[in-house]
Amino acid sequence: MRDLITAVFQEWRREGRPFLVLRNYERLPEFTSNDIDVLVPATGRPQAEQSLLRAARKQGFELLIRAEFATLSFFLAHPASGAQAHFDLFTGFWWRGFELIDSSGFLARRVDRGLFDVPQPVDEAVNSLTGHLVHAGKAKDKYRALAQSVFRSEPDAARALLASTYGPPLAEWTVSTASRGDWAQLERQVPAMRRALIIRQLTRHPLKTAGSLLRTWARWARRWLRPPGVAVALCGADGCGKSTAMNLLVQEVAGTFTPDKGAHYHWKPPVFSGKRQAARAPVTNPHDAAPRPFMVSLAFFGFHWVEFFLGSFLRLQPRKFRGGMVLIDRYYYDFFVDQTRYRLKVPMALVRLGYLLLPKPDLVFALDAPTAVLRQRKQEVPEAETERQRQAYADLIRSLPNGRVIDATQPPEEVAASLRRELFAYLKRRADGGSR
Repeated sequence: MRDLITAVFQEWRREGRPFLVLRNYERLPEFTSNDIDVLVPATGRPQAEQSLLRAARKQGFELLIRAEFATLSFFLAHPASGAQAHFDLFTGFWWRGFELIDSSGFLARRVDRGLFDVPQPVDEAVNSLTGHLVHAGKAKDKYRALAQSVFRSEPDAARALLASTYGPPLAEWTVSTASRGDWAQLERQVPAMRRALIIRQLTRHPLKTAGSLLRTWARWARRWLRPPGVAVALCGADGCGKSTAMNLLVQEVAGTFTPDKGAHYHWKPPVFSGKRQAARAPVTNPHDAAPRPFMVSLAFFGFHWVEFFLGSFLRLQPRKFRGGMVLIDRYYYDFFVDQTRYRLKVPMALVRLGYLLLPKPDLVFALDAPTAVLRQRKQEVPEAETERQRQAYADLIRSLPNGRVIDATQPPEEVAASLRRELFAYLKRRADGGSR
């Protein structure tokens, strides 16, 4: 990571590109939390992007995700070590298409720290505090001390910077309140800050603001159609270690997919059945109950299919839109292999038709191990049924263009590492413009 960060910054320095690291730079390049926020000129961002990716490739890193949020985000990974890095290139600071703060002078006022530049203290304090306030409605703990200190020592500069966006009265009140450390009072004023932000920009700069809003909506549309996140389904017979593998995979890829943006669903993303699923006790005898009558089975299958369909758009897609990883245990593929678990008995032709009409996960994994190994872990169904399911899952997943079979006899950490390598290989192909 140190070599990557150094190489990127040196490349920008060599090319004479102005940039500054916005925050959390105290231990760079020796340490980073994998999220490096950099401000660059809007006109120079394409060149800065090319230089970043060129330097990363020289260090052995590959581009996994290029995502257009309010910033331009790059998620990189080193295939051999699994190291992950996240660069955000800012050209300004925005909230839903409205400019949060006037950053036009930030680069001119930047402070040289050798390998990289950082913001002038007032710029950093105002941007860090107000950005989180307006976005999240909270004064983030880690920025409070800096804001209080700077607003006390340089109140005039802080007021001037805030006034250009929020107006002089609100700027004066914000600086005074933050200087006293009255964070609760400051947070209660967030709605007023948002109103001032919207009204002043719509009335003072209507054409500029309209253009910004149109670009923001277009960016949202592109990201909805081609989301940066990913949906991954894990299948396999009981005892293959799906739950353990999923938990470890979340840790393996945390530098690329932060857990707070993702989700983990058992079987299907709930739309109607969330409370019932949460209250249901773990199933220890999945084949204990007989299948429902044929017509009742059809009705239940139809209900489940509707929830799979709606859940894809109401649960999975929003998480992917935000750049999260959605993990699904079993998913629709159980209908091909183990209808008895759900007390169903419907024609396979109907199952195939339902599958054709559903949005598909990006990747589907089958965790496979010899029947004897699976039986050592779980014995909830007869041995012959374990063997049948094991073979059926492996055959089904191998037949899918996005399916992969993973050796589940490995230690859990190695299984998760195998999943991570397959996931990153898929993301690289997608970033390169290949098969998604």
